[in-house]
Amino acid sequence: MKQKLLIFAGFLLIFSGTYAQDEGTIVKRERIQREKGIYIGGGFSSVLGNNFGDYSTGINFEGGYLKRLNRLVSIGGSLSYLRFTYDPSILQKPPAQYKDPVNFYYGYNLNSNEIGALLDLKGGNLSMISLAFNLKVNFVPVKDNSIVSVYAFAKPFITNAHLSDMSGVTQDYIRDAVSGDWGKPLGTTSYAYNGESKISGGILLGSGLELFPGKKISYFAQVSFGYTFPIDFVSTRSYNNDMENLTRSNNLKFPIGSLGFTSINFAAGVSVNLD
Repeated sequence: MKQKLLIFAGFLLIFSGTYAQDEGTIVKRERIQREKGIYIGGGFSSVLGNNFGDYSTGINFEGGYLKRLNRLVSIGGSLSYLRFTYDPSILQKPPAQYKDPVNFYYGYNLNSNEIGALLDLKGGNLSMISLAFNLKVNFVPVKDNSIVSVYAFAKPFITNAHLSDMSGVTQDYIRDAVSGDWGKPLGTTSYAYNGESKISGGILLGSGLELFPGKKISYFAQVSFGYTFPIDFVSTRSYNNDMENLTRSNNLKFPIGSLGFTSINFAAGVSVNLD
């Protein structure tokens, strides 16, 4: 995933450079009247990738500034906020026929025994405040009277990722190989994780549609794929086939994983374009 995102980012940079050269003569003859803009937008997000976090949908907000270098290429910066709330129903779940509770973690230990833990945890919310450099490329030159513009963008960013405090208890189980029953819990473990912040980085790649891009007020809708270099977040699925047992003595950070975080983000907003 990370390699694909970086390759696509490189393609956008080459693409923008090529079209900027092609636009050079046209831009000398005619420039769009409103070359600067500030924008604000927001929407919803969802986790994506092999190491899913235990989150469902999240929210995203962004505000930024863009300056047109010509009628195809714009650059600028932005500040964004992304938040996901821990969802105990999204776990490494047992097969459907077991009919176990939704907050029951399922996996295997090194002896191939089926293991599980009944989780009663609170907290574990993930939030990221990011500062990004924006490169925006319009597929068709923007004019003062343009009605619709389709564009792509790349946003490398640095972020402060914060995982909130998490606490509660877990009850650990091993399924009986003969009866198939989980039986009684082997023990109850108190769990507490002090939330921490971590500075990381990543990139957003996406495309969008803008209405009236040459007017004083324009509107946009866009979708993006984001990758953040390893940060801490709740991911029970990352522990599958990696636990001798579920006691915290062997897995002090369970269910926290230090992993790359991927998301898909949908947003809409408004821009104020200035001379």
